[in-house]
Formats: sequence, C-alpha cells, structure tokens
Amino acid sequence: MAFAFHILGTSSSGNCSILECDGARVMLDAGFPGPRLEASLQRLGTEARALDAVFITHEHSDHCIGLAALLRQNPALKVFANRETARRIQGTLKVRPDWQLFETGSTFEFRSLAITAIPIPHDAADPVGFALDCPGEAGRPGRRVTWLTDLGHVTDVVRHHAALADILVLESNYDDEMLDLSKRPLNLKQRIRGRHGHLSNLAARDLLLGLREWRTTELLLGHLSKECNRTTIVEGVMQEVRAAKGDLRVTVVDPLEETPVSVW
Repeated sequence: MAFAFHILGTSSSGNCSILECDGARVMLDAGFPGPRLEASLQRLGTEARALDAVFITHEHSDHCIGLAALLRQNPALKVFANRETARRIQGTLKVRPDWQLFETGSTFEFRSLAITAIPIPHDAADPVGFALDCPGEAGRPGRRVTWLTDLGHVTDVVRHHAALADILVLESNYDDEMLDLSKRPLNLKQRIRGRHGHLSNLAARDLLLGLREWRTTELLLGHLSKECNRTTIVEGVMQEVRAAKGDLRVTVVDPLEETPVSVW
C-alpha cells in the first residue's frame, strides 16, 4: 500500500482523515455521522471493513460521532484513545470497542507506524493531537503527518511538533471580525477565543511565522468555522507564510466541500 493521506472533512461540523502507509489504513477522528462517513470512504474506493484502526483526539461529537457506525460495520476495529477520552465516549456507545489505550504525551507503535499523542489545550477531558511517522518506501525517506486542531492557544509542545511535521494539518478556525459580527452568544464567543477554545486565522499564521526552522512541505489549514470564516480570508492571511517558506504548498480545506483532499 503506497503512502496516501486523505482529509475527508475538517470543520466545526466534523473532522476525519485517512492515512495509508506501509500496509496500514488508519482513520484519524470519526467526526461525521455514518452515512456521511460511508459516502466519503466510497469516494476513496474503500469501506469501514478495510480500516485497521481509528485514532480519536477527544470526545467532542465533531471528532467521534461516527464511531458507532464504524463499529457496526467493523466490530474488530481497534480504537486508540487515552483513558479519559475512552471513558467519556464509552458512555455513548452500546458496544465496547477494542480500546487501545495510550498515555497523553507518549509515543507508541501500531504496525509500522510510530504515533505520538500530543497534549493540546482545549475544553475536553484530555485532548490530543497526533504525529504519525510513516516509514519510507521505494528508496524515499519516511514522512511525518501531524494533526493539530482544537487549540485554544499555542504551547511550546505544539510548536515543537509543528516544526517537525512534513505534512501539517493545522487549525485556522475563525476570523476575528466575523466572529465579532456573528449572532453567536457572548459566552460562546468567549469560549472560542479562550485559552481552551480554538485558534484564529491570525494565531495560526503567527505560530508558523514564529518557527525558526520547520520542515513542512504540505500545509493544510483545517477546522474552519462555516459561520465565522472563509477560505478566501485564510488564503489571504497565509500569503505571508507562503512568502517566508518558498517550498511550501498551502491548501485551505473548504468546510463546505465533501470531496476528500489528498496528499500522495
């Protein structure tokens, strides 16, 4: 199985991606209802029964609501989560998955993948991002795919892992002016802006520009708010990042688009 990374969707309404590497096919988050997940997998020419494992970042529904549907089609699916996230999700399920528990901050293995669970600041029980190291093939070097969404603020640990990513998925959730003008209640606006909420477009840009050295060649901006952001705004904000790192390909994942975004 050749290397491929597919984002099935990433927004405030749902998050899910597929990594294919060295004979393994794993899912990162399962944040769409069953019918949407099934349709997205069909677009890739695969199905739930072909998945080897799913890795869950935290228990919010836009990251795990599709897990029950996956388990109905693939009861043997291995589900990786830390203990507190697994406990919260288990309370919503009628069956008990094959939980594979890890410690936040640890690096563990699944097949030929090395996975690091990155602690992140968000208003969930014990949220993480993931860095997945894929071995090289056909004489090519290995690649690291790093998934960093749902960040209230940028920590030194987040900076460290962002700098090490070859393929980086980074949250760019909202535009400050659009959030201000939205009809969302004040307490929700404060939650989004809080230190355990989400990254704004400008905060995502500043994280990247603040890295002294980083090896990313594929940057995918995700988890955009459908109500408080636009792809064109993110594109504009990221022009400075493009100029600072000439070998960088930047993709803004449209929250309204259901066609997978792929990196080969």
